[in-house]
Amino acid sequence: MNTVQRIAKNTLLLYVATIMTAAMSMVLTIYLARMLGDVTYGKYSFAVVFTGFFGILTNLGMNELLIREVARDKSRATKYLGNMMLMRLILSVVVLAIIAIVINLMDYPRDTTIAVYIFGAYTILTYLGFIFRMTFRAFEKMEYEAALNVLERVITTSLGLLILFTGFGLIEVAYVFLIAGAVNLLLSFLVCAKIFAKPKLEIDLDFWKKTVRLAVPFTLSNVFVMIYGSTDTFMLSVMKGDAVVGWYNAPYNLIHAFAPVVSLFMTAAYPVMSRLFVSSKDSLNVAYEKSSKYLIVLGLAVSVGGMVLADRIIPFLFGGEFVNSIATLQVLIWNCLLICIYHPILYLLGSINRQGQMAIAGLIGAVANIGLNLILIPRWSYIGAGVATLISGSITSFACWYIASKYLYKLPIHRILVKPLIASGIMGIAVYWLNQATRMNLFLLIASGAVLYLTGLYLLRTFSKEDRELFKQVFRVKRRVS
Repeated sequence: MNTVQRIAKNTLLLYVATIMTAAMSMVLTIYLARMLGDVTYGKYSFAVVFTGFFGILTNLGMNELLIREVARDKSRATKYLGNMMLMRLILSVVVLAIIAIVINLMDYPRDTTIAVYIFGAYTILTYLGFIFRMTFRAFEKMEYEAALNVLERVITTSLGLLILFTGFGLIEVAYVFLIAGAVNLLLSFLVCAKIFAKPKLEIDLDFWKKTVRLAVPFTLSNVFVMIYGSTDTFMLSVMKGDAVVGWYNAPYNLIHAFAPVVSLFMTAAYPVMSRLFVSSKDSLNVAYEKSSKYLIVLGLAVSVGGMVLADRIIPFLFGGEFVNSIATLQVLIWNCLLICIYHPILYLLGSINRQGQMAIAGLIGAVANIGLNLILIPRWSYIGAGVATLISGSITSFACWYIASKYLYKLPIHRILVKPLIASGIMGIAVYWLNQATRMNLFLLIASGAVLYLTGLYLLRTFSKEDRELFKQVFRVKRRVS
């Protein structure tokens, strides 16, 4: 199986799982917002974001490092697993203590504090499980991760809906996540030990020192990205209250539902890109440009369509209580395009051992995000937070693109963007007119927009002969998998 087919197989498997998990997550998110209300949903959103921010400290960049190094030499899997497991267990205890201390110092209501404790434990279990799931990725066997992710989401969604419909609330929902996380961790360990490498706890201080030195840039980059994604919720919670956090995070969670579609594509490509950096830089350049092109085509469609139809999407999904979220979605939806631009560059930098420069770009974005939120939230509340997120994301994306251009390949984004921009502009105008003039059914509007966009891409000859050949190889993989 060649490089394109290997990426396509893994991407297809992960996408099937992602579509299933995203659908279930969306259903649960909608009912959480509708049945908890804006205030309690704001508390739920704060607890998830707060614990996720501190949870990243248990990673220390080990996930990315494990994938890259084991993808290059499978025999090192046991060594990395044994040492990284023990390192992460120690870090988990420290992080749980930090979460408990900080949330008590902030003097939040009792239900918010308890929810933070439970989601903190869930986050720790999730990051422990990542050690094993990253091994699946390094061996390019993503079907195991896909199956486990689907199982976890089935547990979370089914039990979560049962809890909501039987009249329980925030704390009980948090326990559902904890149970699902524990099941995923246990099964991830068993699959890894049975099929790939049996983890054995090991203390190799020289290895630890080397790992920390190599992983610190990944860690810093992850922390800065987390700051970029969490500062708005923290500041809104402190400055504007729980209801505003709920109005902001309802559309923000729609963006989160889109992000895995992009990240999983690059997850499948990352081990291959890491090998190509050693064996064929020309092939790596091609993989980087093609990945960026296809994702940008997707990101433009979602961003333009979401902006035009925001006034239909928010009431349909979350009800009239979240009408204030419409304007937020119209701003935040453009992060879908930024995600599609940023992710290929991010994974490229990791694959070519430029994680240090990647961390610098993350720092620039994090500082910009904090500063912009301090300026914009007091004046424009949740709209200001959305604008701050968009501007700081643009700054980070440009910084990463500049670094990649300097050390490997100057991606011609302007050339990639032209035709999809024209097609998406025509699609956006047409869908806006149809929405205002006919009030067509929302799903028909989305389908009409997709047809218009694809037609525009075809007429503009957006995809070259080489692109079409790649699609044929992907289709052959799809038929084999099915």
